[in-house]
Amino acid sequence: MISTTNFNPSTDPKLLCTCNTTNCDKRSISQEHLNRIQKVRDILGYGLIVTSGGRCPYHPEEIHRTKPADHQKGLGCDIAVNGTTRGNVVHAGILTGCNAIGIAKTFVHLGYRSELPEGHITMWVY
Repeated sequence: MISTTNFNPSTDPKLLCTCNTTNCDKRSISQEHLNRIQKVRDILGYGLIVTSGGRCPYHPEEIHRTKPADHQKGLGCDIAVNGTTRGNVVHAGILTGCNAIGIAKTFVHLGYRSELPEGHITMWVY
């Protein structure tokens, strides 16, 4: 079972897929990526709320995909933010090696894509 000092599925159930479909495998984000998120928290010095972690192929946000993306691969999660924390979460994510960053009004997606060239960051807005 994945866990770090501050993150564990028993206290952060959104680390696991929450679709509750019959075929759901309750996949989680990988330990490797959870370690990155722990480092983000350590840099920031305050708690983070994971709003979405691992997602199985049957999750409503994933079912349309022809290829697995960050959440299905266990290499992406969404962190709750507000206007005062958004930039700090993005900055800390970059410092910890997250290279796939999506910015929304209420969350930041922190992901990792091994296929990206070293030092490259892909970023988008929702």
